[in-house]
Amino acid sequence: MENSAAADNQDQTQCRNCDVSLIGRYCHSCGQKHVDGRLTTTALFAQLFEALTESDGTLWSTLRKLVRNPGKASLEYINGTRASYLNPIRFFFATFTIYIALSALTGAMADIADRAVIVDSENTLSDQAQLFVTEVRRTLASQVDLIVFLVIPFFALVVRWQYWRARRNYAETLCFISYVFGMGYLFATPVLLLQYGLQEFSTVPKNAFIFILFFIGARSFFELHWFRSIIGTIVSAIAYGFLSFASTNAITFVRLWWSSF
Repeated sequence: MENSAAADNQDQTQCRNCDVSLIGRYCHSCGQKHVDGRLTTTALFAQLFEALTESDGTLWSTLRKLVRNPGKASLEYINGTRASYLNPIRFFFATFTIYIALSALTGAMADIADRAVIVDSENTLSDQAQLFVTEVRRTLASQVDLIVFLVIPFFALVVRWQYWRARRNYAETLCFISYVFGMGYLFATPVLLLQYGLQEFSTVPKNAFIFILFFIGARSFFELHWFRSIIGTIVSAIAYGFLSFASTNAITFVRLWWSSF
């Protein structure tokens, strides 16, 4: 009995992973969370959720603050208040992955790709031009994830230099961009499901969400007046469109070159 009591007491005062004396709920040596008793199904799935989202009560806190103002939330994160927020890169990857997966399952990607490239009198194009137009549509239908992953880092670099007076470095700007785009894809996900029900797909709602979030956030993050913020947001949107266009064509050229071998 005494040995059992001693073991229970040890479980409560020492980390079960590295045997270091506990101070609080988490081990200050290895970071493991202390859980009393045996592993349960509830605890197992809770640990899975935390691993996927880096969340221990921070998910809803992050979403709430980002909805209010992604610029202020980004400032708090880069200024050191990070335990209360999900990592911006992981947050973006998670919401973007969900959106892209649903786009593929609902057929939205293929439908939008067909309507994204419109050429007058396509039948009059040369064989090479028609082939390139077809490949661009295929790129948009199958490589959107790659396009976005290529564009976002360069877009953050453009935005960092666009607002150079704010003295935000590249990493800080990338955090802001990741939060803005992450929330944009999150807001666009239920709209995508609605569009699936109506069988009428469009990227306009997603782009509108991102534009509005960028405008609201930029005012705080880059310390701008509303007029400079709206002009800057328009310029940023044009830059993002150009980068997307360039990346799509570059990927298409590479695919054509690779298929020629």
